[in-house]
Amino acid sequence: MEKHFKQKTVVLAAFILGILIAIYLKTLDPSKVYITLEQRREIESDIEYAKDEIKKLKDLKAEFENKLNEYKEVAEDSSKDTNEVMEEELDYLKKISGYSKVTGSGVIVTVQDSEKELEKGQNPNDLIVHDIDILRILNDLKKSGAEAISINGERVIPTSKVKCSGATITVNDTTYGQPFVIKAIGDVDALKAAMISPESYTNLLTEGYGIYVDVQESNDIIINSYEKNK
Repeated sequence: MEKHFKQKTVVLAAFILGILIAIYLKTLDPSKVYITLEQRREIESDIEYAKDEIKKLKDLKAEFENKLNEYKEVAEDSSKDTNEVMEEELDYLKKISGYSKVTGSGVIVTVQDSEKELEKGQNPNDLIVHDIDILRILNDLKKSGAEAISINGERVIPTSKVKCSGATITVNDTTYGQPFVIKAIGDVDALKAAMISPESYTNLLTEGYGIYVDVQESNDIIINSYEKNK
């Protein structure tokens, strides 16, 4: 009798425990999903990339509208040389598209994997430079007005793809090893602020993950034109 009572008690306790677990699971907020640091970096990078693309499209729309108004003025003003205006426009397009060499002042950003020892329970990927990190840095430089950018001497153009593979990255189908040296020409103060401010992504890399990032000013940066299948 006592044995049967104990068995019934165990079954009842298990049944009650099951109900309590079910109730607890239902009370969990499905929106509060825990993610790894690496997933967070990817999500933040994707969001920033999407925001940057939207901004670029809006800026491009405004630029085309301004150019259209300029062309209308040239067509209506016989004193302006149409060929001269078109040549200036061609030079500008070559510059922003990467098909002409650009020289000037800017910043040189060197990025390399962390040399910190892996802490217990830490993901090894947290100490490695990924393509999303390089893309985020490129986006920050572009948003700060960079006129031209290169990675390890490879010109970055609007259609450039950056992919990582182990300790290397591939830019325009050419693979480069570390350190990754990013050169950007533009307003030095604006570019540097985008790289070293406490809110910058590079600061997150250094303070949060120990990634090596060095930012230097330069008054004599040369960024060569894009060469396809070089």
